[in-house]
Amino acid sequence: MKKIFLYITTALAIISFNSCSDKDSITEEADREFMTMFRTDDNTGRGDNDPYRCQVITVNGHNNSVHLYWYGVDDCAGYELKWALQPAVSSGLASDWENPDNIIKDTIVSPDCLDMVINNMEYSTDYRFAIRTLSKKGEGYHSKWYGYGSGRQWAEYCGLTTGNRYPVPEIITQSAPTKTSVRIYINPSYEDAVNNYTESVPNEFDKNFEVKDGKFVMQKLTVKPSSENPNAPVPDEFANYKLSEADFERGYIDIEGLQESSVYIINVENTNIPVAVDAVYNTLSVRTDGEVGDPILITHEVTPNDTLSDGTTLVDISSYNAMRLDEVFTDYIHNNKLAEGTIFELEGGKAYYFKNNMSLSKGFTLRTRPEDIAAGKGRAKVYLGGLWKEGTTVKSNNFMFGRQPLSGENYTLFVKSLEFENIDFDCPLAEHFNGTSNGTGNYFINMYSNGMAVTLQSFTVKDCSFRRMIRGFIRVQGSKVKQFEHVLVEGCDFYDCGYYDNNGRGYAWVAGDGAQPKSNIFKDMVFRNNTFYDSPRTCMITDNGKDLDWPTSVTYNITIENNTFVNFSTCSSGRQIIDLRYLPGGSKISIKNNLFILTKQSDDDRYLYQGGADIRTINGSGEASWDISNNWSTNTFLTSGQIFTGNAFNATKNSFGKWAEWNVAGASELEVHVDNISPEDLMTSPNPPHKQSGTTGSIDTHTIDNLNGLYFKNTSTVKNSKIYQLGIGASKWRESVK
Repeated sequence: MKKIFLYITTALAIISFNSCSDKDSITEEADREFMTMFRTDDNTGRGDNDPYRCQVITVNGHNNSVHLYWYGVDDCAGYELKWALQPAVSSGLASDWENPDNIIKDTIVSPDCLDMVINNMEYSTDYRFAIRTLSKKGEGYHSKWYGYGSGRQWAEYCGLTTGNRYPVPEIITQSAPTKTSVRIYINPSYEDAVNNYTESVPNEFDKNFEVKDGKFVMQKLTVKPSSENPNAPVPDEFANYKLSEADFERGYIDIEGLQESSVYIINVENTNIPVAVDAVYNTLSVRTDGEVGDPILITHEVTPNDTLSDGTTLVDISSYNAMRLDEVFTDYIHNNKLAEGTIFELEGGKAYYFKNNMSLSKGFTLRTRPEDIAAGKGRAKVYLGGLWKEGTTVKSNNFMFGRQPLSGENYTLFVKSLEFENIDFDCPLAEHFNGTSNGTGNYFINMYSNGMAVTLQSFTVKDCSFRRMIRGFIRVQGSKVKQFEHVLVEGCDFYDCGYYDNNGRGYAWVAGDGAQPKSNIFKDMVFRNNTFYDSPRTCMITDNGKDLDWPTSVTYNITIENNTFVNFSTCSSGRQIIDLRYLPGGSKISIKNNLFILTKQSDDDRYLYQGGADIRTINGSGEASWDISNNWSTNTFLTSGQIFTGNAFNATKNSFGKWAEWNVAGASELEVHVDNISPEDLMTSPNPPHKQSGTTGSIDTHTIDNLNGLYFKNTSTVKNSKIYQLGIGASKWRESVK
């Protein structure tokens, strides 16, 4: 048996297991070289204490280099290494790793080489690496590849994320594009860049960029098509445009001859810098305009079965009578014949589904056909996965803000508008109640941790229902800047969301990244006329409780009005409606006309916790504004005369009451008023079910098929209540009262 030079005994055991466990099989397998591995914490157990671990390193002050180390195999012919961007190979499939289009570089090193430094990689980018041992006997005897794992098999892959690029001056900006052109404004002034800089870390522009006579040095402008439409034409003049003094004096360049409804990437760069990733200044992503045509009806055609991710095993989903939508929207993103803002319509009463995560990098509207709603056919149903399991795991998915970057794509995606209307969203097999698992990790819209920076002009969800969105509703993450100009969620129902256990686990309904101070998804966020029914989550709105050094341009403006909350996140204490421990100065929070109900069946032994708000510090200016008034509750399960068991709105510690003088309606309105009416007197069937249908035992499920029975009662008691007379809560529950 060959001798293997190893650094630790643990690695010896792992390599022996992976390479020798099948020695009794065919001769070719037994004669393979031993499989080497990259040194990672999964096979050393030493974490950052291992000086020979694979890691990102800083070279010349820039943290976009990696140092790879691997274990040596005696008497081999050498080692073959290759690496790729994480999105291209994260499936773990050999076919993805063996597709040359996915591989950045494939190289061979000598047998005495046990480490490699790779310099000048893309900043803020996830990479995956693979390695195999080469045999002197030839191809059939090389070892198996280490590194093809999907990422779930932690000991079978090596992934590294390069560091963020140093601050970059904003040299170029854009006008609103036409169908075939865009004006690019260019300002090389060093002084202006410094004056416009708002981040908390030093800019060090003069250290990282060439400055001459008070101006940043640049010689050319480049235009190229985005990976979303790689075949979009670029006029020869602008593919490699030489900047002139006239351009700088004029202050702009008109780029013409572009293709409509297409995305182009525009850079200016300093050719004196030999490293491409350091030569460019800020990058622009420009989507040319297009003509939005008539709404497109997606005619329902049932997909009777589907395949698992390995492409082999058929899954029968005929019972759902659902049509797959993935291909429709994948084509839309790349199709320049369909302009951003295209309206897609689904047939009322029919079911559709997404098999995989769907990236949202091009704005659109998805709705049930209005004529079908008017005809009483009901909403279309859209399943976000949840139609089968792969092993023991529910195959769920989410919409994803933006998308993952490909090589060189270190820029901001601009998305005009995303709108969802009159759709019932569900994930049927999602695990919602405490049992053998931790619950399904699905959202309505999530974001990749390495997702690109996104500016979203408008995000609207109207008259939809959401069932079995277990982990969260809207979540962004990662270090890139996320800017949402306007968010509106109106007339929606949320139920069977969150996860039932002692902690009421799950992310927030809306979760900011808590990482990037220039991000702001709460710039103008409105939740109006919605119902949240018996769904345990951490809170309604949070930025993950991070104390960030926000620039003065970042303020929150959050409105929560005319919503009905029935048992909102009641599984444990410490769960709030608002969890913004550190708030940017100048922010405004409005909470008005909401109805809060705590209720349960007589044989239901659950606790009913209810938290109001957790706000501890106002940063920046140290001032904010509250508009809190006319909120009401029923008269059951009160604590100290209020519906909140902790952190009431008027609490003088860690809540709005700490700054009661800022409430525009007066300090007294911070308190939630109690109407003299019980949940059972107010509504039909308000108590959430907690036992499996048709059983007499104590098999808890905490699920409900729909909210159809939750209307206000048509009684004089209801009509004389303040809740009814003042129009408190979601309007739909009063519609049956005449």
